[in-house]
Amino acid sequence: MKPCIVLMGTQHVGKTTLGKGLAEKLGVPFYDTDQMVTKTFQKHICVFAAEGGQEGYNWAETEMSKQLVEKYKDSAPISAVISTGSGFWADDTGIAELRKIGTLYWIDGDIELGAQRLMEEATTDPKKANPYLIKNGKFYNVYFSTPKLESLEGIRTRHLERASAARAHFARIADVTITPKDAPASENVQLLYDTILWDEFEERKAV
Repeated sequence: MKPCIVLMGTQHVGKTTLGKGLAEKLGVPFYDTDQMVTKTFQKHICVFAAEGGQEGYNWAETEMSKQLVEKYKDSAPISAVISTGSGFWADDTGIAELRKIGTLYWIDGDIELGAQRLMEEATTDPKKANPYLIKNGKFYNVYFSTPKLESLEGIRTRHLERASAARAHFARIADVTITPKDAPASENVQLLYDTILWDEFEERKAV
């Protein structure tokens, strides 16, 4: 068993919520690679994507992966829980780094629900607005799409297209697949916790 539990999945499937809950239950630190990027470089991960495209995003996420590998390479299992960015699958280098210290758990959540959450962020209400969505037009999708998306339905459609493509990659690289229940977060944290405690010698790929 490796030192870290690495959670991956498409946008808004609950990686951060599950990761924090799991880390608390295990009594270990929790890391969000997107948040690490912002703290380290004082620049949101979306800005890396806007300025450098997928390569810029990959570079930032991989740099955080390398930091975590250095920190936990000699640690005992289980020493930390890591939540990765939604584009983690697109960079084999980053994946290879985190494999050194972590078991990859794919949170195969409802992408329709993810789309709904993304649309809720695309608001002109300053108290709720995600500044990376409202830019260069009424709505600005986190993927910095060209042409710019000008409607909620456009955001939904683009998200579903991207998320569907990403799911095929997550299915390929995951060590374990977790399908969250339509239930309170605490139940899904317990599901993830129980899966991790499963005998590591059993060949179980999905629950």
